[in-house]
Amino acid sequence: MTQQETTNVRKATSAEVSVIHQLALEIWPKAFEQLLSKAQMDYMLQMMYAPAVLEKEMKRGVEFYILRYNGTDMGYTAIEQKEPGAWKLHKIYLSQQLRGKGIGKFQLKSMEAIVRGYGAHELWLNVNRQNKAVDFYKSQGYEIQKTEDINIGNGYFMNDYQMRKKLQ
Repeated sequence: MTQQETTNVRKATSAEVSVIHQLALEIWPKAFEQLLSKAQMDYMLQMMYAPAVLEKEMKRGVEFYILRYNGTDMGYTAIEQKEPGAWKLHKIYLSQQLRGKGIGKFQLKSMEAIVRGYGAHELWLNVNRQNKAVDFYKSQGYEIQKTEDINIGNGYFMNDYQMRKKLQ
């Protein structure tokens, strides 16, 4: 990032559900177009990103964050405490046009700092086993803990690795 570029992450409010929903519609399909069928993507977008679903997630304690780059919202993340000291990174997505600028790393480090501030000693996530992001997470200190095939309904499965990182 150059000095002229401004990047920050803000905690989303329930009034920003539509912002997250719109970002998901723009970013999520591109992230998975090589990995999932269009039918599965459409199903998962509705299952995970319908405004009512996002509102329900917020009410149950999932914290959403919006990444802003040069005055434009261009990414989002979601985290949730799963047990004392352990948080899960549910979502981390960034506009394709920001890839390769170090902003994904900024986004991830921001989430690590937030959960560390909450007293977390580990952060874990699930990632599709075929996703190139597996190597990114490994480069950031995450280790594969197990393989999971999660039935999400409608005959679809998420074929994931669960990865964890011990936080200092």
